[in-house]
Amino acid sequence: MRGFRKPPSAAATLRQFVYGDAPAEAWIAQGIGDAGEPWTSFERAQQLARANKAGDAAAIWQQIAAAEGLESRHALQAWHFLRQAGQTPPADHGKLALGAVAEMPVNGAHDLLAAYRDGSARYLNYSGKVVVWEDRSVAPIQDAIDKWLTVAQAIAKVIGPWDQPQFPPVPAGQARVMVLTPSGPHFGQGPAAALQADPMAGAFLGAATSLFQLIVSRSIT
Repeated sequence: MRGFRKPPSAAATLRQFVYGDAPAEAWIAQGIGDAGEPWTSFERAQQLARANKAGDAAAIWQQIAAAEGLESRHALQAWHFLRQAGQTPPADHGKLALGAVAEMPVNGAHDLLAAYRDGSARYLNYSGKVVVWEDRSVAPIQDAIDKWLTVAQAIAKVIGPWDQPQFPPVPAGQARVMVLTPSGPHFGQGPAAALQADPMAGAFLGAATSLFQLIVSRSIT
């Protein structure tokens, strides 16, 4: 049918919210169904930013970034908005690994696995299917997330953050390892075999594979 546009897959819809750098409008819109904080604060900060009250907006984002018990993605988003406003995190906090993302080439597309310091994880299959993991009670998965983030932390300490407003998509056929921090994403990419042969990137991908196997084994019904 002329003009018919296939709706985006679940993975395509979720992908923009994995990295902690979604545009403010999109981030706030996908949280509309969740009343209360921190969504109210994100919306208020955006209103202030639109009214050219950048300092007031930044103060709210700072409060969100420092709040206890929130999803790691909320902190990442708050720091993303703060960096856009010209503010940077303290040196002792800027390289804290709040999340890790591995993207691997599969059949002309990419599988993506992400995990966060709060114990949650996302698996986006190249086919468009997703697994959203929020159960913090499964000890083996929490241990695997902790181990992955430990490797991610080591990588963040030795490479600098991406300093552009947006980072490019992974080139076809290549893999990417990424660490999400308050100072921005730290990442490397290249042929999967080359990354797996690198000591640090290989350890990162190995830890990601261990988590992937655990999550998939518990998600198949």
